[in-house]
Amino acid sequence: MTQVDVSSAPTRYAEALLFAAEVVDAATRPPHGDHGEEVLRDPYAQEMLRHQSDWSWCDNRQDVDLAASGALRATVEYVAHRHGIALPNRTGRAYERWPDVDDRLARLESALRFAVEAAEQAWPHRLQQVLAPWVRQRLATLLATAARAEGLGSLDARVRRAVVLAWQYRSVRYELFADHHWQGRPPAPWWCLDGTLAVRSPFDGYATTQVPSYALHMTHLDLTAGRGEGELTVAYSGTVPLTSYPVAVTDGVPTLPTDMEVGHRTAVADALSAFGLTRAEK
Repeated sequence: MTQVDVSSAPTRYAEALLFAAEVVDAATRPPHGDHGEEVLRDPYAQEMLRHQSDWSWCDNRQDVDLAASGALRATVEYVAHRHGIALPNRTGRAYERWPDVDDRLARLESALRFAVEAAEQAWPHRLQQVLAPWVRQRLATLLATAARAEGLGSLDARVRRAVVLAWQYRSVRYELFADHHWQGRPPAPWWCLDGTLAVRSPFDGYATTQVPSYALHMTHLDLTAGRGEGELTVAYSGTVPLTSYPVAVTDGVPTLPTDMEVGHRTAVADALSAFGLTRAEK
């Protein structure tokens, strides 16, 4: 696995994340004019400056993850706070505001991949083969180059979604590792990401290699119609290869391969319930 490069993180990582804040600023109008702007922005700026010093004590993978997640969490909180109390102000286009918007989007994507990779190295898991390509594809799609006529509202929506997704992914990687390895936690829940991926990793801290982890990736999912298509991946500890099964859902009812084990069938039903589909399997 490629090692996370922290040599340029104190500046380049934070600068890239700040573009997300700029986009939200441009797409919203805070109450009370300049004073409202300062009340919103100053605490965020101070928090980002505080996290700059985090990189000085990084000497292992968990440290890098903590340093990266601190600035990312501050950005997510600022984005949510700003949208919670400001008003939409979506006049204008992305290219008019930032002639180099495509370069800025690319740098933001690189920064979010940095945070993603830091979490993956800090909290390894057998579902990496499913999670890693999925999150990279989602970030690439959300932060694709801007259309010449793209407005601030559209750019704001996809930038916010990408930043929040990176933070949620980091959190889920930590929780999956903890669920699988650490004693004393509640029974492992299903963790949902972006409305299309549900993962679960029950405790196997005794390394029995008999307790599987699951990832259900729905490539198509219509909650209103109760339909979808996807794939269940089953991962055991050790060197056992991952196994995948096709999943089809019609009217809220999954249709599964006849040779699928009972435990895997239950996993599909529980994952679909986590997505909001609760009817029983055929």
